[in-house]
Amino acid sequence: MGRVLVVLGAIVVLAGCKNEPRIVNPAPPGVSYRVDGNDIADPNQRAAQYCGQYGKRAELKNIDHSSGDAIAVYDCT
Repeated sequence: MGRVLVVLGAIVVLAGCKNEPRIVNPAPPGVSYRVDGNDIADPNQRAAQYCGQYGKRAELKNIDHSSGDAIAVYDCT
């Protein structure tokens, strides 16, 4: 009898919850790495590892030179 009351109480509580949208599987953020010279092999590999942990692949978006350093910017897609 006690279990039935607990289950019924849980149902009442859950029924009173608002049905608000929530993010179930958020996209991983992108990632950026400093580029040494013109060699982007290391940043490519590191970005692939980072995005791979989310089941995504790294896609080079651009190489930003605005800060004086070359920064490879990746999206996980």
